[in-house]
Amino acid sequence: MSTSLEIEAEVVTSIVDQVWESLLGSGAPEWHPDLPADPAGLAAEVALRGDWNGSVRVSCDPTTADRLARTMLAVGPDHPLPEDDVHDALGEVANVVGGNVKGALGGDTSLGLPVVAVRTDGRTPVTRRAVAWHGAPVVVEVFGDGDSTPPPTGETTAS
Repeated sequence: MSTSLEIEAEVVTSIVDQVWESLLGSGAPEWHPDLPADPAGLAAEVALRGDWNGSVRVSCDPTTADRLARTMLAVGPDHPLPEDDVHDALGEVANVVGGNVKGALGGDTSLGLPVVAVRTDGRTPVTRRAVAWHGAPVVVEVFGDGDSTPPPTGETTAS
């Protein structure tokens, strides 16, 4: 049985602020509303299944994903960083945000593993938060039941 989404934009904003502080050691300032915030590039998505079905996606351009990973792993710009590490870091951000969304929803809902892929679809989120990270947008989106589709095959699952 699916229930309607009972999470508000303010709750997602609070979750994103907390995750940025705990994982990245910084605030999550809102991306400038007059600038485009639809980053082409990587997206990490986790599915929520149970009393509520949907997903949480975190997307950004590859350079921003690399910066997120370097911050999380405390790795400087001169250190080579494998693509898998970048995918794992972006997947971890999606996983932590998704886990907090799951907790805010309540009920009996499970959280899937993060899947990292090139962002290609045009689904409409139930709620969306765009934050600034080193001059680029990072977008966190929550999709409800009808908008949650498993990612196409050929993508990597972050571990």
